[in-house]
Amino acid sequence: MMAEPTEIQSILGLDVSRDTVTLCDGRRHTVTVANEADALRAALLPYQGTATLAVCEATGGYEDILLGVLLELAIPAHRADPAKVKAYIASFGKRAKNDPIDARWLSRYGRDRATTLPRWQPADPTQQKLELLVARRLDLVAMRVQEQNRLKAPRSRLIADNIRDHLAELERHIEALNAEIDTLVGESRDLALRAQQLRSVPGVGPVLAPLLLAVIPELGTLNRRQVASLAGVAPHPKDSGKANWHRSTTGGRRQIRPALFIAALAACRGDNPLAVAYKALLKAAKPKRVALTAIMRKIITIANARVRDAVRHQNEIGKINA
Repeated sequence: MMAEPTEIQSILGLDVSRDTVTLCDGRRHTVTVANEADALRAALLPYQGTATLAVCEATGGYEDILLGVLLELAIPAHRADPAKVKAYIASFGKRAKNDPIDARWLSRYGRDRATTLPRWQPADPTQQKLELLVARRLDLVAMRVQEQNRLKAPRSRLIADNIRDHLAELERHIEALNAEIDTLVGESRDLALRAQQLRSVPGVGPVLAPLLLAVIPELGTLNRRQVASLAGVAPHPKDSGKANWHRSTTGGRRQIRPALFIAALAACRGDNPLAVAYKALLKAAKPKRVALTAIMRKIITIANARVRDAVRHQNEIGKINA
């Protein structure tokens, strides 16, 4: 694979849809090609070896073929957050939207932020499979909750048997996914090490550990503020002039916070340092909600530190053995 040029000279905006990809190299001219490897390879070949950065949006998987071709041609790429691109366009007061316009905006977005945009790297196949399995499990658990609520509804008597059959089927699928997730983690030395460290944190059980591995793969490489922010438990200031409002915990990756809340409840009921810290916060007249949020933050920061130390130790042993 060729090294990325030290200085990016042109930005290639690529608007991806299910069937097509529209390219814009910074000028007004755009071209649309089929979202297929051969067509994309032919369109992108002229940019191979040039100081070009390709920018596309995350589209739920439709961009995978494009990113694979860019990797093959050694063209550095950035997969942008659609919300950030949308906010960037809105900052100019523009509303018009179609594929060529979006491609031009992506090119401009990349041009303005080229030095700060992280370069896309292909995901590890095991990590990618874990993310898909965990995401599917979350979907099925949400369906189970919906069906359980329907079963409790006063008018559900006529369809109760159908709902129970569906619940039983969902339970079977969830158990099968749990087994597949456990097998996948156990077969990977790195994931097994991380999972072991996560399970050593009070409140972190067999459901939260793989969820953290899947949703926050950066765990162990972040500082305590970064990991708390990703988990949605970092207090953000909301001050203006002389007004000082209560700091609230917002943002983060939405799947983590509900699971951390359950973990905090479990930890606070046990016999461990987190339970002691929770009682100390209540004794200091902190509201239960605030105290639980503090414990959630402690859980994720402790988990991050333990994974970091374990990976570091493993790497040191690997160097010694080499």
